[in-house]
Amino acid sequence: MRPTPNPRPTRRRHVALAAAVSLVSLGLTGCYNGQEATTNVQATQPSGNGNVLKAGQIVVDNATAVQDEAGNATVLMRITNQGNEADTLIAAVLANLPATITPDSIDIAPGQSISFAWESTNYVSVDGLNAPMSSYVQFGLQFLNAGITSTNIMIVPPAGMYEGITPN
Repeated sequence: MRPTPNPRPTRRRHVALAAAVSLVSLGLTGCYNGQEATTNVQATQPSGNGNVLKAGQIVVDNATAVQDEAGNATVLMRITNQGNEADTLIAAVLANLPATITPDSIDIAPGQSISFAWESTNYVSVDGLNAPMSSYVQFGLQFLNAGITSTNIMIVPPAGMYEGITPN
């Protein structure tokens, strides 16, 4: 006669089952996705409109490109010189197209903060950009002393809080 198997699982089976469930749950919850985890990748992506750039002691806040129906764009931003020496904005690029700076170059004194496009006479504009709305384009600035800085900025229409902002 054969012995009847024990209907109750053994302690070893409990431990093995608990270990298997733990390993499977790590994979299902995404806790072990390594360096390419979605949460890590999202932290390196643009967060929306109003990106920040820095070159030396120059800080550029809230950079956003406002594009009209004709495809012409101007960059809404504020440039602040946090250093002890004056600097000058000498060049700009938007989506790999040279941008027009109005006036031709802009001096920024130590401690000075200059607004662009919003209640201002200072502009960085590109005619014929024609980028899709809500997309991101490369934006770069060159300063005489601080050098070059760049990031991706969002394209938005001149509506809502951007109403009235037009290329100059």
